Amino acid sequence: MPRYASCVLLALGAWIACVSLSWAEAHIPTELRISYTGSKEAPITIKTHYCQGTTIKCGAQVKTNAKGVVIFRAFYVNGQYDGEIKGYYNDGTLQEESVYINGKRHGTLKLYYPHGKLKSTQEYANHKREGKLEKYYPNGILQESSTYKNDMREGVRQEFNPDGTLHFETLYTENKKIWMKEYDSSGTIKKETNCRWKRCY
Repeated sequence: MPRYASCVLLALGAWIACVSLSWAEAHIPTELRISYTGSKEAPITIKTHYCQGTTIKCGAQVKTNAKGVVIFRAFYVNGQYDGEIKGYYNDGTLQEESVYINGKRHGTLKLYYPHGKLKSTQEYANHKREGKLEKYYPNGILQESSTYKNDMREGVRQEFNPDGTLHFETLYTENKKIWMKEYDSSGTIKKETNCRWKRCY
């Protein structure tokens, strides 16, 4: 079950409690309801499980496009996302994936290019960006590397050219730019700016 998959991220004691709760939740009567969105030419079918006799989502939700291809999968507990959430391009190729616990994103959000290669990864904790962000060019070369703390950029952000050479470094403190360095193709500092006194891009 998707709910169980999210629980293994927690400490052992919390995981045991979570599994017990999930087992009980799995035995709550549910009913499947089908709705539609989008245009007449390209309708999207939404199949959602609700707690029986209520408007509370509790169970799997699947969205499919006009061709019947799955474009979204999620799992709900008490009306909130819980477990693995995945979105897909119209051809069924994975577009993004993340994990929610009690309606909040935790762990790594991964985005993918249409051809399947990784586009970016961002660490989350309690629905806030917390930790490493990495972005990639379509060819797989690292485009950007930075760190977040409490949903704000913190520390040195590095930006790279398509050939992998370093282009910019920017120091952040609580999402504010402190200084910026620009490098040439040989790795030598080309320009250095104090962002407190001059505008950085």
